[in-house]
Amino acid sequence: MSEHENETVVRSFYAAFETAGYECTVRELLVDDVKWHVAGNNPLAGDFIGIDAVVGAMRRYDEHSHHTLKLDTRSVFADEHHAVAIHWATAHREGFAYRAHEIDVFHLSGGLITEFWSFSEDQDATDALWS
Repeated sequence: MSEHENETVVRSFYAAFETAGYECTVRELLVDDVKWHVAGNNPLAGDFIGIDAVVGAMRRYDEHSHHTLKLDTRSVFADEHHAVAIHWATAHREGFAYRAHEIDVFHLSGGLITEFWSFSEDQDATDALWS
């Protein structure tokens, strides 16, 4: 069975984040007024609107984790309008080792990401990492 187009978009998004030049590829996968929602009670949580805000948030996650943030995508499920990705997220910062399942939910239209929500199985650990 072949991969759904929206599954391919989401997998491309995660693959881009693993490269040094991720910003250009990520920008090509988002609509201009993308809405990005990151749960939590930490300085890096919140709602980000627009490509520049989303890429800026991604840059802050990378920098704050001292470039150790890794997303090991385990599964992506997609249909015409949505995709759900399950991955292991790991990072290390100042003696703190983070490892948690995270679930990301995407809305897509025309092969582009229009909205995103991220959820962690251990929100307290996620908040500690980003605080």
